[in-house]
Amino acid sequence: MKRLRVKDKPKKKTKREVHISKVLIYTGVVALILFLSIYFLIILSLKLADSTKVNGSNQYLLSQTKDDTNTTLVVLESGNDQAKKISEAYLFLTNKNKEESILIYIPGWIYYGGLEEDFGNSVAVSSFRYAGDFLQEGRGIEYSIWQIGQMLGIKVDNYIWFSPDSVKSYSSIYGDTSGVEDKLREYYKVSGEDALNDPFFKLSTMSSRYSVLKNMLGISKLIGLSKFGSSNLSFTEYLDFFANLNKTVSSTETYGIDLSFFRYSTEDLSSSGGQIRYINTTEFDNVYRGLIAKIIDRSLEKERVRVEIYNGSGVAGAAKQFGRKIENAGCDVVRYENAPTTIDRTVLYIADEVSFANSLKVVSEVLSGSYDLVKGRPDFMTTGDIVVVLGQDIKQMYSF
Repeated sequence: MKRLRVKDKPKKKTKREVHISKVLIYTGVVALILFLSIYFLIILSLKLADSTKVNGSNQYLLSQTKDDTNTTLVVLESGNDQAKKISEAYLFLTNKNKEESILIYIPGWIYYGGLEEDFGNSVAVSSFRYAGDFLQEGRGIEYSIWQIGQMLGIKVDNYIWFSPDSVKSYSSIYGDTSGVEDKLREYYKVSGEDALNDPFFKLSTMSSRYSVLKNMLGISKLIGLSKFGSSNLSFTEYLDFFANLNKTVSSTETYGIDLSFFRYSTEDLSSSGGQIRYINTTEFDNVYRGLIAKIIDRSLEKERVRVEIYNGSGVAGAAKQFGRKIENAGCDVVRYENAPTTIDRTVLYIADEVSFANSLKVVSEVLSGSYDLVKGRPDFMTTGDIVVVLGQDIKQMYSF
C-alpha cells in the first residue's frame, strides 16, 4: 500500500509587533540615566569659595587633626549690602563612636567683651563680619570664625557660611525654614533647668527640609547656592551635612545649649548707655565642659593630663585664652601665668611623650602646630605633665 504523504501547510510569516509601552519604558530609563548622570556631574563640579584657604588662615582657624570628634560651625547672615549682619550661628559637635552630640545656638544679638582695644567697646556677634572687614578688607568671614572660636573657647573642624543670598537660595530649594516641628524638640536634652527657644531649632529645621528629590528639581538653584556660600567643605560634603544632621541628632544622645537662655548672658550698659547682654563665658564653660567630657575620646580621658600655660608672647591674656581652649578640648589646665621672659617662638615641654600622646595632640592642635617641642622641663619651677610657654609667634593668629 502506498502511504499518503501529507504536506505541512506553510507557516504564515507574522509581523513583529511593536509594543509602545516597552518603548516608553526603555526611553524613560535612558532619559533617567542621562538625567542622573548630568545631575551628578553638576553636583560634583560645583565648588564653594573658602575664605580661609585663600589667605592661608585655615592652618590656625580650623582644626587639622582628624579624630572621632567632628565640629562644624554654621553661620547665617541676613540683610543686604552694607546692612548685612550675622543673624545666628550654630556649632555642632558629634562623636558617633560614643553616640554623643552637642548643638550650640549663638544669637546674633549677644555681645563678646575683649575687643575694646580695636573698637573702643564690645562687639555683638551680628557685627563680627563687619568688624573684620573694617580691620582688613575682605577678611570678615575669617575674623568671625576666629572671634566665635575665642568667644566659645572652641576650635572647629569645618565651617559653613550662608550669605543672605545663599539663605534665600536654600529656602527656595527646600522650603521655608522658619517653623519648628514638634518632633525636633524630642531630639534634644538640656543641662539642668535650661530651656531651648524656637530659634535654636532652625538648623534642625533646615535639615528636615532637605531632600535629594528637591535637589534634582532645583538643580539650577543649587548652582546659585554654591555661588553665594562659603565653606572649607566640598559641595557634596556641604549637602551631606544637612542630609545627615537630624539623622545624627536622633541616633545619638544630643544636648542643646541655647545661648539666648538667660543663664548664659549678663546684662550691662553699653558705651552709648543702652542695655546689652554679654556672653557669660564662665557659665558656658561650666556647662560645656560637663558635656564635652561625654564626647571626647576615651584614650584622652584615661591620660588625666595636667597642663600649665605661661605667657611669654607679649599678648595680654593669651595664656588664659589658649588655656581655655585646651580645657574645653578635654584637658585639665592647672596653671596660667606670665613667663619669666618674653620669647620669640612658642615652646612645648613634655617629659613623657608616650604616656600623654593624645593630650599632646590636643595641645598641639590648639597651638596650630606652631611651636618647638622639647622633651623635658623648662628652667623654672613647673609641675605639669605638659608645659606651654607662648612666644611672640602667636601674634599671627590674632591677625586672623
